[in-house]
Amino acid sequence: MTNDKNNPLDLAGRLQQLRKQRGLSQEELAGQLGVSRQAVSKWESAQAQPELEKLLALSDFFQVSCDYLLKGKETAPLPLQPPPTAPTPPNKPNRLGYVINASLWAWLGLLISWALWSYYYYSWCALLGLGFVIVSIALLAMGLAGSPAEQQPGLLRRFWRWSIWPISQMSLGILYSAIASHGGQLSPVINPFYFEYPYYGMFFICWGLWLFICLGVWRWSKRA
Repeated sequence: MTNDKNNPLDLAGRLQQLRKQRGLSQEELAGQLGVSRQAVSKWESAQAQPELEKLLALSDFFQVSCDYLLKGKETAPLPLQPPPTAPTPPNKPNRLGYVINASLWAWLGLLISWALWSYYYYSWCALLGLGFVIVSIALLAMGLAGSPAEQQPGLLRRFWRWSIWPISQMSLGILYSAIASHGGQLSPVINPFYFEYPYYGMFFICWGLWLFICLGVWRWSKRA
């Protein structure tokens, strides 16, 4: 009987070598495995081979693989596979940019329409400002449509925090001028051009209402 560890049939020699390395007798090894001493003797003399259950017990006891016991060599463990990584989501456009652009369009509508009205005094100047507001609302809707539901309230508050000033000014300006001129001319701002009897009180009421609305929306957007 050879003791070549590379010999696939030399199970007996490997069992004997492992037992002696532990300093155990055949009887002591048999006691550890729950078999008779004669069974261990037959394994080491190649008269019999251990059953699969006993082979696994020998592998656990000697801390070697079954491949080593049967073939005389250890099998390299398979390399650990890295866990699958989630695909990188595509870059989404900056939805806050839509809100900023929407606010800028509202302010541009007020400034441009007011500048034109102060020169021409035509109602189409006020209507032009409302056109800018429509574009502003459309940009806001685009930003909200592409953002998660939990982010939409925050984006909406940001928009109204800055846009309520020009939008409410145009709305109250058109309302005040329509009443004061009996619908003859529409102004995009609360204009002192119509500061005459009997609309003195309405002029101050509209300015006060504008400040009340703007400051109220500002405080709401900061607290929410």
